[in-house]
Amino acid sequence: MKLATRAGIEVPRPIEAVFDLATGCDGYPRFLLPLGPIPGVASAKLLDAPAPRAGARREVAMSDGSRMQEEILSHERPTRHRYRWLTRPAPPFSWLLKGAEAEWRFTSSGGATQIDWVYEFEPTSALAGWLARPLLLLFRRWMQRGLDRLRAILAG
Repeated sequence: MKLATRAGIEVPRPIEAVFDLATGCDGYPRFLLPLGPIPGVASAKLLDAPAPRAGARREVAMSDGSRMQEEILSHERPTRHRYRWLTRPAPPFSWLLKGAEAEWRFTSSGGATQIDWVYEFEPTSALAGWLARPLLLLFRRWMQRGLDRLRAILAG
């Protein structure tokens, strides 16, 4: 059983500028902030590539002091960015989730950019999947809040 959630937003900026901030390691701490028990991103860095690319790994330090590694599965500027967790999140989330993949899709229309962000989680068990469902609602709020903050940053 996989669990999915999504968030989306339209940003009144050119697609390249939106893509670069949304997928660059320097941007995450600016817009992926803590929300309740969900930590924010304190920092992110690429481990084995000078720039994002398929196959590159990055380390993400969270605001709760935990660290995660991710693998970039696709980085197609300016339309698609996909990654998966290589390590599990810190407890209590690791008790419920053993993995996840995320995808950001960017489309341009009339000088604005539409972002669609989807997360698909793999629970540790069927029971954990049921227990994680309320957490997905909060996680979706965290995603949407991050996208709202991204739009505010790009608006100046």
